[in-house]
Amino acid sequence: MDKNNFELILSKYGNIVYTHKTHEKAIERKTKYLLWIKWGNILLVGAILLMLILQLLFPEKKIFLYSGIGLTILEFIFVLIQLNFDFEKEMREHRITANKLWLMREKYLNLLTDIKNNSLSNEKIIEVRNKLDEEVANIYENAPQTSLKDYQEAEKALNSNEKPRADDEELKKFLPNHLKAQK
Repeated sequence: MDKNNFELILSKYGNIVYTHKTHEKAIERKTKYLLWIKWGNILLVGAILLMLILQLLFPEKKIFLYSGIGLTILEFIFVLIQLNFDFEKEMREHRITANKLWLMREKYLNLLTDIKNNSLSNEKIIEVRNKLDEEVANIYENAPQTSLKDYQEAEKALNSNEKPRADDEELKKFLPNHLKAQK
């Protein structure tokens, strides 16, 4: 077994685990934004409708007219913001990236298992590793940007501290039992 390649691939596996979880956290964040936006729209439109009805019932009270105008302007600004920031599209892009990273995580895990079982030559390990690296680079190239908050939430979810990468103990937690003894 090639211990150096095993260690390198194990490190890459840990990075993918973190990145995958970071995109999952981005999906959760965007989902919350969408929920707030939808409820905000419902409440604003409802308030505008209420002001319109009150203005019709009490035409002498200009407060309903001015309130309705103010709420309508607020809803217009709200709609403009929604047109400029497509949270649903961003959420879909994070989901696509997370799904691709999940597959890469599984491929790296399979490669680690093959290395442990001595079922691949060193040349084949290097060939597969390089191919996987290219696939990961392609995924990262097309991936949407995540935020620091997404990364911090991913760290919490993976029970880590403020480290940029998984250390040996964290990697052991990510691995199935048959690969833990390899370290």
